[in-house]
Amino acid sequence: MNTVIFKTSVQNRIDMIAVKPVFNLLFGKQNWLFSFDDKLLKVMTTVPCADMIKAILRENGLVGEELRFA
Repeated sequence: MNTVIFKTSVQNRIDMIAVKPVFNLLFGKQNWLFSFDDKLLKVMTTVPCADMIKAILRENGLVGEELRFA
């Protein structure tokens, strides 16, 4: 399983209300995590999904930039 990490524009829990059910449905409750301290979204997945995650965030007025590690 791979972990995809995004730096987001999420400001508070209200911003997460719309995306939470979608992420739970697509990835499962245990396969994604959001940290309000550093505004990072971490998604554990077996399939490429970065574009889909960015689209879900964008549809809800949020921005997500995938972080890539060397």
